[in-house]
Amino acid sequence: MIAMFNILVPIMLITFIGFILGRMSIGLQSRTLSNLVILVATPALVFHANVSSTVDGAMVSQLSFAAVLSLAIAGLIAWVGLKLIGSSAQSFLPSLMFPNSGNLGLPLVVLTFGAMGTQMGVAYFIVIALVQHSIGLSIAAGSVRIRELVRQPLLYSVVLVLLVLMTDIQVPPVVVITTGMLGDMMIPAMLILLGTSLATLKVTDLLPALVLAVARLTIGIITAFIVIYLLNLTGMAAGVVFIMATMPSAIVTYVYAERYQQDPNRVAGAVVVSTILTFLCLPALVWAALQLSGDSVAANAALSMVAVQ
Repeated sequence: MIAMFNILVPIMLITFIGFILGRMSIGLQSRTLSNLVILVATPALVFHANVSSTVDGAMVSQLSFAAVLSLAIAGLIAWVGLKLIGSSAQSFLPSLMFPNSGNLGLPLVVLTFGAMGTQMGVAYFIVIALVQHSIGLSIAAGSVRIRELVRQPLLYSVVLVLLVLMTDIQVPPVVVITTGMLGDMMIPAMLILLGTSLATLKVTDLLPALVLAVARLTIGIITAFIVIYLLNLTGMAAGVVFIMATMPSAIVTYVYAERYQQDPNRVAGAVVVSTILTFLCLPALVWAALQLSGDSVAANAALSMVAVQ
């Protein structure tokens, strides 16, 4: 119970701080914070986590494939559901397909599973982020926009990681330390960004937003169990996949819906209500992840280590 409290309360407190800052007239711009996360913190975390990883390469590949499979299954379920009810896939497929594995998923994985879980979570998150900013954007735009992917700093961070791992280049300690410090900024920055975004987004039509929110959570849970079963995931990997797959609608889905005028008001409502619903369900979701990991003692030990650091 204490471990669960220590996992959930920091997440909620930092998000609430972001919400309060978003409501205050201090001029905190979500776009500026978002650019800082996308351009600096995320690439740094990805590079540092991978070049200093203690996780087996095969496990990293398995987590990356789990993310691909999760998106494919979630996308298929969502597309079929939207077609059956006659709703626009272009408007609502991204909200149902893409989980907020960055703003909320990674912080939860960090606090639940510690350093090793973080490295697994980063492997999963890389795939989600790259697909969000390529296929996700293309769905909202109604045409292929692969050029947008080439502009993502995260892509070049991944290329550098692959170069280091394939050539056995020794990364200078100063680079490891610098990227580590910049990467550490990502988790609190993402939670504050989540809070400020919730402070500005509005729910104009509650019933559709609630339906989309329940659908996103349901799709996430179904997808997580299917992927864990198909890939025969056990231990911490199963817990990480469950958390990352069950997160609420990604905030970026609203950004693209607004850019391309794909029912942005309803998408904004879906993001807000989905996030609130997930927060209400967090104790059950984290408990399930710990049960799937089959090693809550190790998870608690990792949590204690993070707290001490």
